[in-house]
Amino acid sequence: MKKLVLTLLTLTLINVSFAQKIDVGVKAGLNYNFGGDLSELLPNGADAFENIVTGADNKAGYHVGLWMKVRLLGFYVRPEIVYTQLNNSYNSTSTNLNSDFKTKKIDIPILFGIKVIGPLHIFAGPSFQYITNSDFNQNEIQNISTNDFSVGLQLGTGLELGRLGVDVRWEKGFSNDLDGQFLSTNFNVDNRPNQIIFGLSYRFNERK
Repeated sequence: MKKLVLTLLTLTLINVSFAQKIDVGVKAGLNYNFGGDLSELLPNGADAFENIVTGADNKAGYHVGLWMKVRLLGFYVRPEIVYTQLNNSYNSTSTNLNSDFKTKKIDIPILFGIKVIGPLHIFAGPSFQYITNSDFNQNEIQNISTNDFSVGLQLGTGLELGRLGVDVRWEKGFSNDLDGQFLSTNFNVDNRPNQIIFGLSYRFNERK
């Protein structure tokens, strides 16, 4: 599936590069990750898990990438290819739990947007994610299950100010990229993304 998505994106970039009403540019920004539910395994046949912390400690990551916008009849399609690094931190004084790790991934959002008024626009669409590396410590987590390919949803709004653009978006992962249990605890971690993304973009081309 991930190879199919990458192939389709590459073909799209090639085929529309000669079309009209195409914008191309670069982007970068900060990611504030709230992802990673920490749950406690309950004993004596109770419900399997009970959430004790919703989300890891908030930590900032970053992203850099390329984007293209195809402007159509009153709306646009904007595929992106972005390298993202997310930082996660889990801490609990009651169990002396203190774990930090980074997740590095390639994001491919395919966004559908519309101009609202003036430079303001809104957008939404799926985000396909390929995990390139998660540097969790296997001496800290047991029963690890990983998934290199996951899917999420992005919703956001932005402003176009000449060749510059600014936007803010929320991303929620539908599937988990890491699932496991911290050693010497009864805590289980679900590391699917849940983040606020602030982006700054620059358009290379003149508008046609």
